[in-house]
Amino acid sequence: MASTSCPNCSAPLSEDPALFGPGKPGRHCRACQTSFADGATAQGLFELAGIPLGDVKQAIDRGAPKSKGAPRTCPTCSKPLARFVLKGIELDLCVECGTTAFDPGELWRLTSGKLGTAPSSPKQGVFEMLWDCEHCDTRSLLGKTNRYCPVCGAPQDPRRRRFPAPGEETAANTTYDGADHACPACSTPNGAKAVHCRHCGSPMDGSAAVKRVSDQVDGRSVEVAATPPPPQPRRLWPWIAGAVLVLFCGVCGVAVTRTKASKATVSGHEWSRSVDVERFGPVKDSAWCDELPSSAYDVSRSKKKRSTNKVADGETCTTRNVDRGDGTFERKQECKPKYKEEPVFDQHCDFKVDRWSKARSVVAKGSLADTPAWPDVTTLRGGSSVGSEREGARHEAYTVRLKGPGGEAWACDLSQAQWSGLKEGTTHDVKVRVMTGGIDCGSLQAR
Repeated sequence: MASTSCPNCSAPLSEDPALFGPGKPGRHCRACQTSFADGATAQGLFELAGIPLGDVKQAIDRGAPKSKGAPRTCPTCSKPLARFVLKGIELDLCVECGTTAFDPGELWRLTSGKLGTAPSSPKQGVFEMLWDCEHCDTRSLLGKTNRYCPVCGAPQDPRRRRFPAPGEETAANTTYDGADHACPACSTPNGAKAVHCRHCGSPMDGSAAVKRVSDQVDGRSVEVAATPPPPQPRRLWPWIAGAVLVLFCGVCGVAVTRTKASKATVSGHEWSRSVDVERFGPVKDSAWCDELPSSAYDVSRSKKKRSTNKVADGETCTTRNVDRGDGTFERKQECKPKYKEEPVFDQHCDFKVDRWSKARSVVAKGSLADTPAWPDVTTLRGGSSVGSEREGARHEAYTVRLKGPGGEAWACDLSQAQWSGLKEGTTHDVKVRVMTGGIDCGSLQAR
């Protein structure tokens, strides 16, 4: 059953047989300015905007994950409205009956200005600034029209100019002679073309430009126009803390790397040599399906995120008030396009492929009494068919065991020449790390 009240603000909905154009009925809320189109009318509006229904369905499936608050209720069938994004605009549509809600400005943006009205924004143009008389407290005098207070006759103080609040703007004569200049004798603001002060008649040769009010963006000043505050005394504690931290790190670094002289006696030797054996056969792998090897088999497919697309997501607009320096200001809107990242999905394949891979290692070990030799790998099954084997990478290690004067046990991996040059039972000068107690193997030299 159709509701007669707005699901947003509960205000009454008014029926309009041509709300969206001739023969395109809809319901409208005068309180929050939201319009509702039934399914058939909404379909026609999407077509007018050049959006295929397939794109609408995909957008509904994607939804609007960043939306806040509970979904609105359909005024036609009372089902929740689904939120989705089209052309960077977040819309609400009922998947049951097709009723679509358009907030103020959304239909205008969706149809590129063919239907609806542009979103409301502050008036733009050139307006008079306001100032308050400091002598009689008369307030909100026009900056260009009232060079003097109409109540007490006091001259305008340009330092007391300010921007009017939204809705209080008064259009100004757009003729611009340049920023006001302050009389060097009485400080009265005069137009840029003035030769003599309109208040005291003094020559304007030595006049100075009147200080302007800082730009105002969306109601907030973006820079300080007043005299900067006196410099604050420098705080020393951040510098002290930084110096302490650097000193601490330096001490730790020295402690970790600091060594002391010691003795080490060779107590044993070990060597090992290994050869990797590779086998040709099935290996599991994965890749994007358009990069699938021609020899792949047992292929399974799934959809995964491959990249992202940067798509337009409307605009970010700010309203800037700029003091022109003559008692007026210009209000203009500055808009920049904004973008969002949309995921791009593609087919990803898991598969098997026959290739060479490490199957095992053949290892030989010994001591100083044994001459280092490579293990025998002559019995491998050769060929290039599944199950064939071949020799892979070779690895070797030569380790010497040492004992310290206090019973410490150390081990160093050396080159074969260094390893064979250290005789068991011999004692050598070495360096030991103070903090960790580990030996510096680079300090171990054969005699």
